[in-house]
Amino acid sequence: MSVDIDLNEALVRHFGYGRFYPGQEHVIERVMEGKDTLAILATGAGKSLCYQLPALLLPGTTVVVSPLIALMKDQLDMLAAAGISSTVALNSTLSDEQETDHLEQVARGNLKLIYVTPERLEDESFVDILKRLHVPLFVVDEAHCISQWGHDFRPAYLNLGRVIAALGHPTVLALTATATPAVREDIVTQLGIPHTKPIVRGFDRPNLVYEVIRASNDDEKLRVLRKKVEGQLAGQLGIIYTATIKNTYTVSEYLGTHCGVEAEVYHSKLQKADRDRVHDRFMNEQVKIVVATNAFGLGIDKANIRFVIHYDLPGSVEAYTQEAGRAGRDGDESLCLLLYRQSDTRVQNYFLTGKYPDVEEVQKVFGTLQYFEQQQNGVSLSDLRKISLLPLTKLKVILALLKKGGFIQNVTKATYGLAPRLKTQSELQLNLASYETKRSYDQSKLAMMLQYCETRSCRRKFILNYFGEDYDLPNCGACDNCRSGVTALQNVAVAGGETDDDAEFGEFRIGDVVYHRKFGQGTVERFERDLVTVLFPSHGYKTLLAAAVSREEQQIA
Repeated sequence: MSVDIDLNEALVRHFGYGRFYPGQEHVIERVMEGKDTLAILATGAGKSLCYQLPALLLPGTTVVVSPLIALMKDQLDMLAAAGISSTVALNSTLSDEQETDHLEQVARGNLKLIYVTPERLEDESFVDILKRLHVPLFVVDEAHCISQWGHDFRPAYLNLGRVIAALGHPTVLALTATATPAVREDIVTQLGIPHTKPIVRGFDRPNLVYEVIRASNDDEKLRVLRKKVEGQLAGQLGIIYTATIKNTYTVSEYLGTHCGVEAEVYHSKLQKADRDRVHDRFMNEQVKIVVATNAFGLGIDKANIRFVIHYDLPGSVEAYTQEAGRAGRDGDESLCLLLYRQSDTRVQNYFLTGKYPDVEEVQKVFGTLQYFEQQQNGVSLSDLRKISLLPLTKLKVILALLKKGGFIQNVTKATYGLAPRLKTQSELQLNLASYETKRSYDQSKLAMMLQYCETRSCRRKFILNYFGEDYDLPNCGACDNCRSGVTALQNVAVAGGETDDDAEFGEFRIGDVVYHRKFGQGTVERFERDLVTVLFPSHGYKTLLAAAVSREEQQIA
């Protein structure tokens, strides 16, 4: 499709904005030309406009896959405020009556935008309705959820490639704020758009000040918090993230008792009415601080958040940058503070053990479905959970794995049974090697998070290198290491403007392919003095002496 539309005029007409953010216009031009696109745009860079404007300009109905119901609500509210009402969201909050009404609206084909959860697209009858429509654009928001290497893997996303093919391969737009080179490659492969070159518009947020403080125990962490909220951050708007629900209450009560500061608590176990109340109080600035698990934040479009503090160690650099990136969207200086102690890794390791299945657990679920093979309507998720005694998250991962491998299928929308081909190919073997790889990969991402905490070099450079971007300034001026002069000791200038890092590494740059005797081929992710961090597909991140890797494949002696 050729673009004869004045995009700037359309932007003003539909949304009242005077200009595009960096990257937006390029993405929209590609979409309007019918080119599949993967856009990696920094948190707060206006990803939603990249599909909302094309949806209004293109004939037909655009389908947007979104992982969170709260995100859908925020998007619909924003569109309604702009006078755009030809939209619906299909998710689990609808009553039977609302569901019927929404499906009738979809079937009539007069809507411009349909928001759906990935789980909804596992329903074949719904996909059949979409097949009868003209779908010019298929949008995958938070696209890192499709990647088993992403920090927020969601099994239902694995089905999207099949849905895109079933719809006749409309133009695909995948959007995310956090994707390492490995995740980018996985996204385009899973969606069936393998030759798509990503558009990357900077992870650098120059107004964010990165700071890390190591504490010996929780009491010391609380003392640091008190010093900050009574001093530098007094009266400022901010979010404090904790890894557990228990710690949200610990921190909130401490702030109230010892600092006289009101802080609301937010986590996934709160009743919806309480979550909505906290959300609204924070957005209206009736309360200045929310202490929350990672359940709080996606869809929080609040420009003047002055600080994001992590009371506990996050599980990955991706998760950290996404959460910290909610600060300072208005461009003013804002603090991203991380408090940590070595033992914090225990909590994240505990989460990891509950996330990925081992062979016995997969066999238990598969064996249950074999046992009940003659049951006409299949076995429900709730029954599988009762029989297997597995956590819901892990059970969903197992079911997605078995479906993707062609071992099981949905008998009805909510029940599962064996796939017909098992009757003719009973020798099919279940390969769990990728999940063992994924487990070690996530362990290595946690190790990288710890490396970020303990690095003596520029923290901004660390983050940008992790996401595949070069950063050549010797001092960012906006992290604790650079401001304290620590990095000056690390980066002694030499003739020609090179640093000692460059002189010692010489041949290695980010993205270079290198080889190691034990781990095989990998990609250089970052370097620091005589150390190089390499991402190996089957082993995750490894930080090694530079002398241990080379450009040439090494023979095993």
